[in-house]
Amino acid sequence: MAVKVKDKKRGSGSMFGESVSDKIRKRAQELFEKRKGAPGDALGDWLEAERQIKSELKK
Repeated sequence: MAVKVKDKKRGSGSMFGESVSDKIRKRAQELFEKRKGAPGDALGDWLEAERQIKSELKK
């Protein structure tokens, strides 16, 4: 199940040529794969990925 999130800052929050939303998307995919593709909570994966990436950006 794909989660669509409207990104108001698309392109403006890039880090090393990659937007923040792209980094979140990749991290959410990693969380999904960590469950070995088992059904889970796509929104939960997205929110956890968002929390992790934003925490990394604050450092």
